[in-house]
Amino acid sequence: MTEKNGCATLTIKWTRTALVLPASVRGELSSRVNMLHRYFPEMYLRLKVGITHSRSYEAMAFSFDRGFARLVVRVRRIGTGAWKYPGYGTLAHELMHLAQFNSRGIPGGERAIDIYTLARLPPKLSDDSPHYLFVPKGPRWKWTHEHARIAHELALDALERRSCGLRKYARWWEDEFERKVGVPSDQGSIF
Repeated sequence: MTEKNGCATLTIKWTRTALVLPASVRGELSSRVNMLHRYFPEMYLRLKVGITHSRSYEAMAFSFDRGFARLVVRVRRIGTGAWKYPGYGTLAHELMHLAQFNSRGIPGGERAIDIYTLARLPPKLSDDSPHYLFVPKGPRWKWTHEHARIAHELALDALERRSCGLRKYARWWEDEFERKVGVPSDQGSIF
């Protein structure tokens, strides 16, 4: 399936495991990936999407040397019969890895990927907390649009500080986020 997104065309192929999903589920996944693709122009334009049943992760990205990238996601039915998809923030984090594979300017490491993802993703699409950065329990479990806005602005600031020489920009982001959200001390952290 070829999807048009801005000037770039994203080609999505489905693994055998993904082809057993209803067309509407594949369409929703395709729509989500396509919506996010524009924020990660460095990634390959050919993407193979597979499904996992693992409870260990919601999504994972791999890069192949023949111009294809692979995205594996966890999609499942929930008790109501509806389908549960990975959040936009989770998908964006994995697409950031795919951008990282093709760009020397994006550093490695999960915390760096969280910062870069938060900086690129508009707050309206940031529907879950970053996965690898320290986030206090309150915002970690109940992520709001205000948290997303603060996280985005701080990520932009952190990357600016990185460009000026700050090496511990992820730690700076964590400290500033915790200070700005004003989490009471009894909420503590999960890390």
